[in-house]
Amino acid sequence: MAAPKTTIWDLEPHSRAKHEILRRYMQAWMAILGQAGYPELIYIDGFAGPGRYSKGEDGSPVIAFKVALEHQARIKSKITFLFVEERKDRADVLEEVLDEIDRPSRFVVNLDKGATFEQAVGSFLDNYDARGWRPHPIFAFIDPFGWTGVPFELVKRILSLPSSEALVTFMYEEINRFISHPQQEENFNAFFGTAEWRGGVGLADPTQRNRYFHDLYMRQLRQAAGVPYVRSFQMRNDKDVTDYYLFYATQSLLGLKKMKESMWTVDPSGEFRFSDATDPRQLVLFGREPDFSILRQQITNRFRGKETPVEAVEEFVLAGTAFRETHYKRQVLTPMEKDGQIVVHRSPGQRRFTYPPGTVIRFL
Repeated sequence: MAAPKTTIWDLEPHSRAKHEILRRYMQAWMAILGQAGYPELIYIDGFAGPGRYSKGEDGSPVIAFKVALEHQARIKSKITFLFVEERKDRADVLEEVLDEIDRPSRFVVNLDKGATFEQAVGSFLDNYDARGWRPHPIFAFIDPFGWTGVPFELVKRILSLPSSEALVTFMYEEINRFISHPQQEENFNAFFGTAEWRGGVGLADPTQRNRYFHDLYMRQLRQAAGVPYVRSFQMRNDKDVTDYYLFYATQSLLGLKKMKESMWTVDPSGEFRFSDATDPRQLVLFGREPDFSILRQQITNRFRGKETPVEAVEEFVLAGTAFRETHYKRQVLTPMEKDGQIVVHRSPGQRRFTYPPGTVIRFL
């Protein structure tokens, strides 16, 4: 996917799907955190673009802004938007688009024209630290066309703040194309936050090479950035080739729940498809008819021979699998109970094949 050279360009199917994921997730993020008592919410769009596509479709900054407007009656918090666009022509168009939208005074827009993601967000966080603000929830949408200008240390800095999370586009196609270029070594050191990427350069097998760079970035988010919940989503085009990965990193199990909900409810077309790529052994395609046999096997492997509350099963499904919390009861536990693979300890009067909180399950 080549970076566009024009001020405004056509909206491609994969971007439309990605924006729908963003829209759905931001609806949940705004609704939940806007009523949680935080004095301020912060939304960062690190590569904002012009905010409009060639046929008038909304870009990511306008999508986030409109979601906030839809929820403004329920949001008591101040919302600060930081939109970063290095190209002045695109930033000028974005400014015009945003100026056309009426907004309440508590919605504060900072449009950083001509600055890089690293400059603008670094300066913003420096000011954040200098003012001694109490931690405010931050959602960062980091959607570059390539890999330069997205240093891992800055991503790590964002995620180190309490209640902060990020959705990062990992442009595998471009990364793979230039990973061997000698003039890009420092850029890749900065992007991965380590020189370990060099270990994947010599891998001749395309699948192994793909997983090496994917797994390295995931490991950096989990270990170097210390984020407990990280999942990756793979976008494949109609030729069944990986275009990019979306990495979602959060400290909140509820945030992970809502992101999964957003992913599963985006309808795939023949032009693209999303799958959960976190576990290379269990690639799960998002669609209307998921393969629940995969989830059943994962639950069986995790809890075989154990007695556990249903809450632990749900947390495992959320944090340890590609599936949603709505997938495991009727589609997995009920068939397992009918097949005699689990014994369910229920309270008196509790209906069969129901698994409310407090239910204890023994896996045979």
